[in-house]
Amino acid sequence: MARRAMNLLDLMAWVSRWREPLEGARIDNVYNLKEGEGLVVKVKGVGVQGEIVAEAGRRLHFTRRDLKAREQVPRGLAALARKHLRGSRISSVGFLEYDRVAYVETATGYRLYVELVPRGVVALVSPDGVILGASRHEDFRDRSVRPRREYKPPPLSTVNPFRLSPERLAELAAAGRDLVRGLIRGAKVPAEAAEEAIHRCGLRKDLKPGEVDGGGYRCLAEKLGEILEESLEGRGYLALDAGEADPFRPRRFEKIREYEVLDEALDDLFASGVAGEAGEGEDPELARLKASMEEARRLAEEYRRRAEELRRAAERLAAAYHEVSQALVAASRGEAVPPVVEVSRGEAVLEVDGVKVRVKLGQSLDKVIVDLYRRVGELEAKARRAEAAAEEVVKRLGELRLRSMARRFQALARLRRRYWFEKYHWTVTRSGFLAVGGRDAGQNESVVKRYLGPRDIFMHADIHGAPAVVLKVSGVEPGEGDLLDAAVIAAAYSKAWKAGLGSVSVYWVWGEQVSKSAPAGEYIARGGFMVYGRRNYLGPIRLELALGVALDEEGAPLVVAGSEEVVKRYSLAYAIIAPGDVSVTEAPGELKKILSARAPGEEAKAAVLGVPEEEIEKRLPGRIRVLRSFKGEGLPFKPPTQGGES
Repeated sequence: MARRAMNLLDLMAWVSRWREPLEGARIDNVYNLKEGEGLVVKVKGVGVQGEIVAEAGRRLHFTRRDLKAREQVPRGLAALARKHLRGSRISSVGFLEYDRVAYVETATGYRLYVELVPRGVVALVSPDGVILGASRHEDFRDRSVRPRREYKPPPLSTVNPFRLSPERLAELAAAGRDLVRGLIRGAKVPAEAAEEAIHRCGLRKDLKPGEVDGGGYRCLAEKLGEILEESLEGRGYLALDAGEADPFRPRRFEKIREYEVLDEALDDLFASGVAGEAGEGEDPELARLKASMEEARRLAEEYRRRAEELRRAAERLAAAYHEVSQALVAASRGEAVPPVVEVSRGEAVLEVDGVKVRVKLGQSLDKVIVDLYRRVGELEAKARRAEAAAEEVVKRLGELRLRSMARRFQALARLRRRYWFEKYHWTVTRSGFLAVGGRDAGQNESVVKRYLGPRDIFMHADIHGAPAVVLKVSGVEPGEGDLLDAAVIAAAYSKAWKAGLGSVSVYWVWGEQVSKSAPAGEYIARGGFMVYGRRNYLGPIRLELALGVALDEEGAPLVVAGSEEVVKRYSLAYAIIAPGDVSVTEAPGELKKILSARAPGEEAKAAVLGVPEEEIEKRLPGRIRVLRSFKGEGLPFKPPTQGGES
């Protein structure tokens, strides 16, 4: 299931990791949280420095992202916390009992409580235990969270679910209708840890608690203890295909990313948007549509069956026309002569091959047969409508499933590791060389200064206002195809694109021919360079750029751009674009529609639709038109290793 909030094990692991480093650290400042209820607390101490996001009902961890509010003057809880906590030293960090209520206490006696339970709050409490302010003021059944009231935590669990004896674990698990729910609801084991322990013991989640023997509960108790010990090591693990971050390595998933600290895994999870997107069980809309489809198919089948019965009855009645007519005449006298089986209240009941047909006395057999065929037609029409309804539901199910898969790929796209070269214009050549180009004068300066070696290639479009492109070959003689691949980005990202030109010349030289030193009496502007010696021209390079969606080694979608030769190799689907009239803000949506139509299969379509539009926009040289689109070869994208950074 996708993670909604930190669980008890996460909190135990986080407190264990940061309790000592935070003791004695100073609270530098406090800010409002932009989204959600809570605060961002900036701390600085020996061996620890950063910002902690404290979000009610959700999370408590260090973050690498900018979560501070934009207001110069803090509001509400942030203003109170800044007044009472800023400049104070942290004296202790912990959690209450064995539940998801953490606290940070200062040397002056103030406490900041962070409740990670559903409907929890972040509350600032005075040294005498009185609430000064909270992220939300509310009266609960067993407590009141309002200023000047005594702070009372929500009901707490006093049992450590990771240190239970096998016998006690079995006793508590009996409260659930199956094993996994028994561990979660009865023994209060966090869902992720419960599923992991069951998996490690080789048991089924849907077993009844009573179907697990003593050996099974001994294994579960042992594995839960093992999971706790792993979690207290402080590392983090992100299951990319499940939307789950854990302080232990989850063996039931394949695509796992490991982090030095749990905070980084949680930070990526919650920032991706996948956290809380889905809860336990099937999507209610998906379940409703499935039930609707099954009912429509059942009705269609029933209508078809009934129509066939009536058609058969009409055919048999017509085949025995004389005998049936005589039986109907007898029925009008009150006699039941087969195939009439019942006569009452002015009606007769005919039975043919087990099918009963009710007719009015005195009605001719011709009328009976015509009525039967009329009813057959009505039932077949109902069956067609039911089948059409079922097909419509199937279509909607496909759309819903595709949207759900696209959301998963979107989360993967936001979670994926960013390569160092993605801050520049970049491409990979057919031989695997990396080419990077500056996005502006400052980046042109950076690209040449940091990455251009004497035996690398420097490339530039023969027009004022173009990226300085470095092709990392490290002395290896590149083929003509590699030079042309790199020349595509040198040309496409130049001002020639915005000018609407059809082509532009591109030249290349060795890195040793490039210098920032100007001849005496001359000046080189920022981002400019002196090129000495012979320039090698590649001729006019057409202003056409291939742009596609590929999957990296972890299955996350990313945008690749460059020559068609290269882009088609990695892309699930790609398009060839040229200067046009579609703006860079409108183009991503249009490209996603075009590429998803070309993508082979539902999974590939979802991957294309899951690419954030801002990633496509970042790769566009300017206004575009789409010339053509294709299905790609779909090889996994692997970052080149020549030079640069890891």
